[in-house]
Amino acid sequence: MGVKNNIIAAIDIGTTKIVAIMGEIDSDGRLRIIGMEKTVSRGVKRGVIHSIEDTIGAIREVVDRLQAKSNKNISKVYVGIAGQHIRSIKNRQFKYIQNGVGEISKLDVEEILNENFRIPIEVGEQILHVIPQDFVVDKEAGIRNPVGMAGRRLDGNFNIIIGRTASARNIEKCVKEVGLEIEELVLEPLASSLAVLSEEEKEAGVVLVDIGGGTTDITVYFDGILRHTAVIPFGGDIVTRDIKEGCSVLIKQAEALKIQFGEAVADLVDEEKVVTIPSVGGWDPKEISFKTLAQIIQCRMEEIIESVKFQIELTGLHDKIGAGIVLTGGGALLRNLDVLTQRKTGIDVRIGYPDSTSKIILDEALNQPIYATGIGLILNGLNKPIENEKDLGNDKDTGSKMNLFKRFFGAMFDTED
Repeated sequence: MGVKNNIIAAIDIGTTKIVAIMGEIDSDGRLRIIGMEKTVSRGVKRGVIHSIEDTIGAIREVVDRLQAKSNKNISKVYVGIAGQHIRSIKNRQFKYIQNGVGEISKLDVEEILNENFRIPIEVGEQILHVIPQDFVVDKEAGIRNPVGMAGRRLDGNFNIIIGRTASARNIEKCVKEVGLEIEELVLEPLASSLAVLSEEEKEAGVVLVDIGGGTTDITVYFDGILRHTAVIPFGGDIVTRDIKEGCSVLIKQAEALKIQFGEAVADLVDEEKVVTIPSVGGWDPKEISFKTLAQIIQCRMEEIIESVKFQIELTGLHDKIGAGIVLTGGGALLRNLDVLTQRKTGIDVRIGYPDSTSKIILDEALNQPIYATGIGLILNGLNKPIENEKDLGNDKDTGSKMNLFKRFFGAMFDTED
């Protein structure tokens, strides 16, 4: 498989669901989603695999169903990595230009990019992504694309995203056990951003808040560049547990209450409305007011939004978020969550759907925030060079790293050699 066959596949290993998704590149270079299968995730907690056996079983189930229904085989997949172990650091690299011409080449930029993969990090961690922020040529700062400029010294500022090696290895093990090869391990919020954010939004300044079952992922873009990423260890599941405890119901009933009747702003709810929970296993039937339900939800969602607000303030870009906050992931569907987020942050809010990009064609049933990560993962593979194409540089690993950079920052590397 691979781009050579026009088929791209991905697996989103989430806390509440595991999704396998397949896309086909049409003659116009657009990606048509041709299949999606999902199942309940039992081996993942807060975005991290806790049971290898359960996760392998779930992946095998969705992959087998996807292959059977699409009548196409999968051998390589893009897979997301997430969880609260993800962290990012800033780093600066420099080099003197000694190519005789006195001009900065694409190779010079590649060299200082790849130096970041050699920086010392903590034992048990690995570098997932190196994201260029800007460059300095001699003393001229704030340069987006230094290729072709005259200069004697090139400095680069980078955002380095780091994750736990054990988490990456566990993902790899589960996928390999199903007989698949990982094409690339991609940070999930980066994948979601490919599906739901436009280039104009990234340029103007935008915050993507991806509310999953176990975690809430935050990414902040400005001037078209990823400036900050963070993971909050709470998601939709904790809201369900709050409802279970606050209303004294079963976890399944709590989830149904949240999805069918839940709202994020208590003062917008009709005080007279109630829902009756039928008797189960000898328990008496009970009435729960919509207002009480909304108060429980609002309390927890305000806590998550406060954490989002704190992360935005950390970047120093609060006043530059021109395109506002985009909510995606399953938690984004909570009624009036956009209203609550706007009230608490003072920033415009919209819900992010995967069809925000013109590069993709998908059925209405798949155009849901819950599928943003899975669809983003295969979009990540859309610009990957055809297999066997000559890699950049001689080192295959270096080539694959550069392919990654080209996908996220294509404009930076579009200059001819």
